[in-house]
Amino acid sequence: MNEALRELFPSLNKFTAYLNTASIGLMPLSSVRSLSNIVSDILEFNGPVNSVDYMDDLVLNPVLNEISKLIHASKDEVTISIQTTDALKRVLYAIKPKRDKDNIVSVDMEFPTISCLLKSYSRSHELKLRIVKNIDGRYPIEALEQKIDDRTFAVVVSSVQWVTGYMIDIKELSKIAHEHGALIIVDAVQHVGAVDLDVRKNEVDVLAAGGEKWLLNPSVGSGILYVSRELLEKLEPYLGLLNMRPPPGTWTPWWADPKKDPWGDLEPRKDARILDFGGGMPYLLAAALLGSLRLLNNVGMKNITRHNLRLKRILVDAILEEGLKIIGYSDDEKLWSPITTIQTGLSFEKEKVIWEKLSEKRISVSHRGLLGIHGIRVSPHLYNTREEIEVFLEEFLRALGRVT
Repeated sequence: MNEALRELFPSLNKFTAYLNTASIGLMPLSSVRSLSNIVSDILEFNGPVNSVDYMDDLVLNPVLNEISKLIHASKDEVTISIQTTDALKRVLYAIKPKRDKDNIVSVDMEFPTISCLLKSYSRSHELKLRIVKNIDGRYPIEALEQKIDDRTFAVVVSSVQWVTGYMIDIKELSKIAHEHGALIIVDAVQHVGAVDLDVRKNEVDVLAAGGEKWLLNPSVGSGILYVSRELLEKLEPYLGLLNMRPPPGTWTPWWADPKKDPWGDLEPRKDARILDFGGGMPYLLAAALLGSLRLLNNVGMKNITRHNLRLKRILVDAILEEGLKIIGYSDDEKLWSPITTIQTGLSFEKEKVIWEKLSEKRISVSHRGLLGIHGIRVSPHLYNTREEIEVFLEEFLRALGRVT
């Protein structure tokens, strides 16, 4: 990526190398400008900013267009959310398992958002949890298939695992789930924006992703939600006013209409916005997200994917050459994400010292672990360079030698 792109991320100047997008992405100036423009309009009352119709056209519809482009969906299948958890909760609230379904399938290294949601959902609906155990940080499709049967209600997984960066073969998993009449629900917070993801080709039923990582929208609370058109027709969410279609086509004339009956029948929306809050939308959140998504789409996800995986290849080759292990490593590059977690072979405490030494050098990476596995997680994005990977490798190997 060129220097002009890097200049959109002034926080890069705080670091020798910022390689920590899997923790939190950096905000671009394009996002700040988008938000500032909307705040200025509201502050100065430029246009009918008190109108839902006006604000939808100004902010919300443009961001829905960008989401649909990013994940190769239709606009009517997407909406915004408050990060990942909110999106998943909205969908789960709107789905009731059929009586012949008695289990949910997930994996053992999941991010705790998934485990918390599924434990509470399974208790409420008397479903069993079937948890697939990892094999050296990986989930071969055969291991997942063994847990899925005709009584499976849903398979709920992160397409890219947060600690290891291992990418589950969602296309094959969707095929297996659907053969058994199960839904495939994907937490894609470590996937969307990092590498290209086509929800249609992968036959995903539900996808949720917070904006704070690879979508370059940290500390905003933004997120995206996709629900397939087929599933939308089956949902039964609790509905607020703005989950309904405006009777005359827009809301503005309806407010003044003396003939309306507030208890009369309003027709529910047919698109993914049936899962919105149902009240006034968080337009400032949408504006910040809009600036980030436009940048990603303008650069192009195929270009971003190629760049991110090129940096990963440099890192992986160097680490393997040193005789170190990469947690969840696969030779199948089709299942690569930009996340690489290096297992040093040291104790957790000594490994932490390495992370601290890197931090002192203003090299930002993460120290992550679970289920007895731990390592140094490196996650470059579109604003990173080969030189930054090389600086990390030099300082990491130097610190490793000293601690060892």
